Amino acid sequence: MGRSLWDRSPQARALFERANELLGFRITDIMFDGSAEDLRATRVTQPAVFLHSIVLYLTAPRRPQPAMVAGHSLGEITALTAAGVLRWEDGLRLASARAAAMQKACETKPSTMAAVLGLDDTTVEEVCASVQDEIVVAANYNCPGQLVISGTVEGVQKAGDLLKARGAKRVVPLPVGGAFHSPLMEPARQELAKAIEECPFAPPNVPVYQNVTGLPETNPEAIRQRLIEQLTAPVRWTQTIQNMWQAGARTFLECGPGNVLQGLVRKIVPEAVTDAVTEA
Repeated sequence: MGRSLWDRSPQARALFERANELLGFRITDIMFDGSAEDLRATRVTQPAVFLHSIVLYLTAPRRPQPAMVAGHSLGEITALTAAGVLRWEDGLRLASARAAAMQKACETKPSTMAAVLGLDDTTVEEVCASVQDEIVVAANYNCPGQLVISGTVEGVQKAGDLLKARGAKRVVPLPVGGAFHSPLMEPARQELAKAIEECPFAPPNVPVYQNVTGLPETNPEAIRQRLIEQLTAPVRWTQTIQNMWQAGARTFLECGPGNVLQGLVRKIVPEAVTDAVTEA
């Protein structure tokens, strides 16, 4: 993960080494040589994904000049960095603080997430609201026909059974450590809020479409507040991409490991052109 960047670019090596210093451990050793299980540890996954994404962006031979930016969940921190709201070092610190806070919250109560395929958003919301005595909510509006639910293990199981009965094609448990973007993340939200409030936020160079609203924002203090709210609020990715399209976006470039977001964008707006930021 990121090894080819290290091998290709002295600038990337310098950024990776600076990240090792800031984090207090050699995250690059895990990224380059660790097992999949090592990478899945929450304290590693989030800063590793952020670091890979932002080093790719900063060292790209043809760095994109976006007209607007957005990021999915953790990726919102990368988007804010690309837009000039955060210095990359501060983005890394927030990604690490976010991971630590979420890990603590996950350990307080067994919780999980599941992807619901083949149902409309309203039906999924209604079913989640009908589950009694447990917490389960719509968490990630990924694309039409794909909505992730989040909550207690029992709540997600109950909702999953009800959703299958309502016609869901599949309900797929996700390999995550807890109920992200749900009320169960409130302790993490409070802890991360302190780090976000202490971090300098600059006005963005371009509009930032934020997860909580799916709408563009340019006021740094409003951006700060929406980022604090994000841990317990749903990721409105479907609405975000629709709003970016309405604002004139036609080409969407994914910057990070994998190509999942490109696939989601094409399902949301089939006419969109998608591509990845590449190393060469």
